[in-house]
Amino acid sequence: MSNKSLLPQITVNSTQVLTQLSSGQLLTIDPRRRGGLIVCKRHHAEFAGPGSAVGGVCDIDSSKVIPVGDLGLTHPESYQERQKAYAMRQKWFRFTQKAMESSVPLQRAQAILFLLDKYFGFETVNHLPDEVLGQLVGVLPKTMKMGRQCMANLPQSKQQDAKLVRV
Repeated sequence: MSNKSLLPQITVNSTQVLTQLSSGQLLTIDPRRRGGLIVCKRHHAEFAGPGSAVGGVCDIDSSKVIPVGDLGLTHPESYQERQKAYAMRQKWFRFTQKAMESSVPLQRAQAILFLLDKYFGFETVNHLPDEVLGQLVGVLPKTMKMGRQCMANLPQSKQQDAKLVRV
């Protein structure tokens, strides 16, 4: 694999990425970086982390993309690389599903914040729009805002011990 990053920084052109995804082009999120992509669909959003496939037939109907962290995209060059990338996309989908285990919307909001904060850090997660995060776990933007407020009010030791989701 040549691992030539197409879009090397978080300042990626979201419009360009969306155009590539909408055209059916298959890309892989660079596994050597700590970045991901939130792919927004009509009624929900999906998170694809490092090593994940994006594009192809899965994301033709995307309406918006949000880069997260240090995003880099590459082209998978072989059948094995594509298979591995699809498997990673499924793994990240299960990662996001952990946040949806609760039937209580506020707990789902806190869970996705907790999971993303553990992986990307507070500063990165703090800049993600409530609307998009809400679409990841099926809650309203105002519920995400309440989840952020609850998380901010917890002492640091309680945040780490919070019984939100097992990572």
